[in-house]
Amino acid sequence: MTDPGPLAALGWLVFAVGLGVLVIALVPRKTQVHSPTRRAAGALSGMVFCLLAMIVIVPGATGATQKALFGGAILCGTLSWYLGRHARKVDRAVR
Repeated sequence: MTDPGPLAALGWLVFAVGLGVLVIALVPRKTQVHSPTRRAAGALSGMVFCLLAMIVIVPGATGATQKALFGGAILCGTLSWYLGRHARKVDRAVR
């Protein structure tokens, strides 16, 4: 890739979507009641988008940096899935 401009622009768009998901997950609303575990799962889902976008946004990212960001995105996605799936168990265990 010789011109990272369009790809970086797409990366910023994905990053903005990730921030939007983070804000939706963390800002409390009266109409929607979620447990703290589900809110954490939503925040981790937003982090997946942010980490994946950082792979193309960061200029001069080496292979090791890209692998670390990708690994972090996989870890966040896995934790988000687990917490979303087992939110009741985790909430009961935390109480």
